Order: sequence, then structure tokens, then C-alpha cells
Amino acid sequence: MTAYVVNPLSLFLGVWGATVVLYFGGVLAGAFPWPQSLTVAALLLNFGTFCLGYLTWSLFRDLPPRLTGRAVRAATGGGPACPPLTRDRLARALRLILLIGLVTLAIEMYRLTALAAHFHTTWSYLLTHPSVLRLRLVMFMSATMFQTSLTVILLSLTNSIFSIGFVLLGLFLYHDRTRWKYFYLSAFLLISLAVGLLHLSRYEVTANILYLVFAYCFLHAQESVNFQVSSFQSSCFRLQTSNFKLLIPILAIALLFLAIDLLLRKSAAYGQANRLQGFAFHLYWYIASPLAAFNEFLTTFSGRWELGQNTFFPLYKWLCRFGIAQQAEISVYGERMYLPYLANVYTYLRNFYADFGLLGVALAPYALGWLAAAVQCQARRYVHYLNLYIVLLMFILFSFYNFFLSSTQIYLQILFGFVFFRYELPTARVPREALRGADFNHGLGCLSRFDEPNA
Repeated sequence: MTAYVVNPLSLFLGVWGATVVLYFGGVLAGAFPWPQSLTVAALLLNFGTFCLGYLTWSLFRDLPPRLTGRAVRAATGGGPACPPLTRDRLARALRLILLIGLVTLAIEMYRLTALAAHFHTTWSYLLTHPSVLRLRLVMFMSATMFQTSLTVILLSLTNSIFSIGFVLLGLFLYHDRTRWKYFYLSAFLLISLAVGLLHLSRYEVTANILYLVFAYCFLHAQESVNFQVSSFQSSCFRLQTSNFKLLIPILAIALLFLAIDLLLRKSAAYGQANRLQGFAFHLYWYIASPLAAFNEFLTTFSGRWELGQNTFFPLYKWLCRFGIAQQAEISVYGERMYLPYLANVYTYLRNFYADFGLLGVALAPYALGWLAAAVQCQARRYVHYLNLYIVLLMFILFSFYNFFLSSTQIYLQILFGFVFFRYELPTARVPREALRGADFNHGLGCLSRFDEPNA
């Protein structure tokens, strides 16, 4: 089952299949207007080109290379050797990133104090009045969107490294045999939940927890494949089949959604019979309304292409800072639509269509599918590629909702992964011959190095 969770094609089809079913269920129930033909065409292009992009790489990656020397090594996943990721190295990295998480929490508290001073109030008043805090955050972020303060830069830097920590935590949670994994898990979750509650955001906390879940499932699926290619069993290879440890972070996501709902009373805005039905409808609206909003966006689109300022907003923002491009009216939370309830997200198709029309709707999913398939092989070998691969999985998972790579923090997370976390995964030490049934004993022996205390 975990293999389907971390496979780009099955994840994409599962997410978009469920979204389309829920959306058309709302259409048939009268909650949404009937989609126009352009919306249906965009959905068909989205499905078809992503699958085509993924299969393009998958079909041609096993063709024999016609290269020699260094080019062959690069094409087959060779290149410079990376040090193996041992338990000591992983634990040392988690301790350092945990300190960075505390710094992130301190900066968030400082920003809350600065926000209170900007609106001539106190931080305690904002914390005890969540709806006021939410309104002040929206007003402040919208007014300073094209400004880059030192606080925002520091938060982007620290948050990007802290997010990498959740990828590493997933690896540690899967392999470590001591109780230290529960300490790190609790500490990372508490800091992330505190940061999320400080600015009443579910998205970043949910993303961090899903980084952990994807990393854990990726290792589980990878070692399951390695185990199944031979009937040989070794005492040094202890395949973990229990996913009980994933219940803690998944429950943390549920707790966060419930806490934000209680603080902002979002479920009360849907006119349901009771609070429980309101919360359930809120989750339904969260998944189904982006497609309805995208359909409404297409009906009101002016026809003026914006040529990348939405898709590549972090780069466009810096062009504006240097005076190369003019500032545009872009809402940080999206334009508000009432269908009949509030919707302000439009799936990632909105940005592609607003910038490049149907050509963008066709090419962007194709590029995403191709890139996910291309990175998948290297992610089985190296931590920095695994970090990139999980970012792509997150982009696919939330593609029904919003454009995930619109944040500078994501680009920094990918960059820092390649700069500071260039390690070889323990599962990568299984030689390719072992996957064909030969010398499997040697491959399992290499895997056991991760458990050596001073490896």
C-alpha cells in the first residue's frame, strides 16, 4: 500500500480522481454550477499530460545509453560519491535542526509582537482574539507582499531547513531502534504546531507532517521491494511492517484542523444543523470548492495572459524589487468568491492558465510528471534527491488546492538539501545485482551498517 502512496502517478490519479468525484457530486447536488467546456478541457489536459510526462521518462529510462566515460556514470546514477547516512550523522543533523526550529519559533513570536505594535495593540490581545489576529495577518501580508524584510528572510531560511528536518525525521523514525525517535518526534511536532497556531495556519504544519509520512512510507516501500526480490531472510535485515508510529503525526494533523476550527469557528459559517456536520462539510468544501472556483475564474477571465508572474511569483517579486517589472495586484490569499460559501483557492491550474492559457495547462503537468519520474530513481539512493522527490510529491498532493511551489521557502528547501544534506541512503547500499537475485546476502549486510552505533 505504501508503494502507491509514494508513487507520483498513483498519487496524482488518486488525488485528482477523488477531487473530481467530489466536485461533480456537488454539481449534481446543486451546490456548484455546471462546469463549462473549457473547465472540462483543462481537466482532461491535466490528467492526460501528467500521465504522458511520467510515462515518457518511465518508458525511455531503461534504454541502453550510448554514452561513454563520465557521461555514462552520470546517466546511470553514478557521479561523485556521497558519505553514507549513518545513525550518528542523522541524529546530529536532527539536533541541529531542532535548534533551528526553536529559532523559528522565537522569530514567529517576535513577528507577533511587531504585528501587535504595528496595529497599536498587544500580542496577548491578538492571541486571545484569533479572528482579529487572522484579519491583522491578512492585512499586513497583503500590504507588504512586495517588500522583503529581514524577519521574512530569516523565517524563509529557518523554516526551509526545519522542513528538511521532517524528511530526516521520517528516515530516523523508520530505522532507529531506541526511544530517542519519540523524543525527536514529539519535539518537532510541538514546535511545528506552536508555529502553526501563532499565525493560525494549517498548511505549513500539515506539509511538514506529510514530509515525515512520505519519507517513512518511501523507505518502507523501498525496503519491501528489496525484501521481495528474494526469499532469503537474514537476522540483520529486520523489515518493519508496522506503521503504528505514523498514527502520532497523523493525529497531530487532525488536532491542528480541529484547533483552528474551534478558534476561528469556520464550521459555523456553513449553516449546518450542528457543529459536527459543519466540520465535515468544511472538509468537503476544502477539497471540492477549488475546482468550482477555477470554473468560475474561467468564466470571468479577461483574456490577458500574465506570462509567468503567478507561476514564478518569487522570481517576479525580486524583479519588482529591482525595478525590472511593475508590481501587480496579487492577493496573497487569492481572490474571494462565494459559491455560495467563500472559496479563495483555484487548484494549480489557475496559475498556469492565467499565465499561459491552455498551453500552460498542458505543458506544466507534463513537466511535473516527467520531473517526478526522473527524480524517483535518484531518490532511492541519495537524501538530497529524496528531499526534492518528497517536495514534488507534496506539490502533486496539493495540486488540487493551490500552487505549492509559489513560496521562496520551497526553493530554499530544495537548495539547502543539495548543499548540506548530500548523503547516501542506507537502502542504496544494496547493489543492483542483488535486485536481480544475486548476492542478496551482501546487500542485506550493507544495510545493517545503519544500526552500527559508530558507523
